[in-house]
Amino acid sequence: MQLAKTIVIKPTMNCNLRCGYCYEFIRNGTTYCKDIMSIEQLTGIVWRTAKLFPDSKILWMFHGGEPLLQGASYLEKFVGCIREVNKGYSVDYKIALQTNATLLTDECIRILETNADLLSERIVSISIDGPQEINDITRHSANGKSSFKEIETAIQRVKDSELVFSTISVVGTHNVKHAKEVFEYIKELGGNLCKFVPNYNSDSNGNAELYGIRPMDFAEFMCEVFDLWMHDLPNQTEETQMIIDPIVSIIGTLSKSVVTWCEYREEKCSNFTCIYPNGEMWLCDNFIHESMKDTAYVKNIYEVSDEELKTILLTPNKICGFDGFYSKAMGRCADCEIYDYCKGGCLPTHNEMFKKSKELYEEYCKAKKLLINHIKRGVDLALS
Repeated sequence: MQLAKTIVIKPTMNCNLRCGYCYEFIRNGTTYCKDIMSIEQLTGIVWRTAKLFPDSKILWMFHGGEPLLQGASYLEKFVGCIREVNKGYSVDYKIALQTNATLLTDECIRILETNADLLSERIVSISIDGPQEINDITRHSANGKSSFKEIETAIQRVKDSELVFSTISVVGTHNVKHAKEVFEYIKELGGNLCKFVPNYNSDSNGNAELYGIRPMDFAEFMCEVFDLWMHDLPNQTEETQMIIDPIVSIIGTLSKSVVTWCEYREEKCSNFTCIYPNGEMWLCDNFIHESMKDTAYVKNIYEVSDEELKTILLTPNKICGFDGFYSKAMGRCADCEIYDYCKGGCLPTHNEMFKKSKELYEEYCKAKKLLINHIKRGVDLALS
């Protein structure tokens, strides 16, 4: 039986940083899950999946928390397991790493470089929010110490290797008014892909908190980034051109091309399964655990039979209450003129805004329209 999807593995929810906006450490400094996934548990999950789906194609996303807190030896055993499973079954397993990069040591680089054929497009994904004066505002250790130099050192290690890197930047109050500085800095780093994600942290009434911004703030930030990117395109070669999301995803929807970012796809959440250290399986880690368990919690992988796990991995949205939630959410979007391009956005975000504030939800839609129409005009102008 064939299976093609991304499985997000979270060996720990702990982290050596205490970023001011972090969704894991806003609960009085504690995480949702304090368990640690042992290497035996992790490799057991990989082997079990291969046994159930011997022709599967899976991207195993090593995530957290900070996954490298488990150490280089843990990483090496995980990568070694992926290689052995690829040999033992007719599967096509790749790995991806999302890290804050402060623990991306020479030894970790050696392990990844030696196994570069298993690393999806040889990419290491690194979190950084802009130049030091911006990054230091939020991305620091528990005692407030800057993480910036460690991140830049790790990026240089990647650049000196056979690997490549991408960046993911959270857009909040600390950088939303500095689109040009952030764009120029990220471009100068030399990664091949940059993803900007909005920080929509807000209280129960929809009031922004913890460096949170409004949807229109993010749309205006991305409009400025798009203009800078378009202006810079003639100066870029195929080797130096930087891909930026959500820009390329929106261009993909406009041109009816394949889009990888689920926020801009009609099929929501079913292509991912997120496994926490305690074995809990969720559709995505964007769902609020306290309020959306009935919608997005699937089962515990340590407590299900092989037959149940087969069904879960093939159709996870059928196991929980997601389908009803999806239909209700998409019903609000059915008559929208940009639905073909927006696809309803990120459903956990969509739902949280709808629950908290009608004004906030309407702004979320208005911001989507602003950004999509701005990019459409820019692309049309460039092609004319």
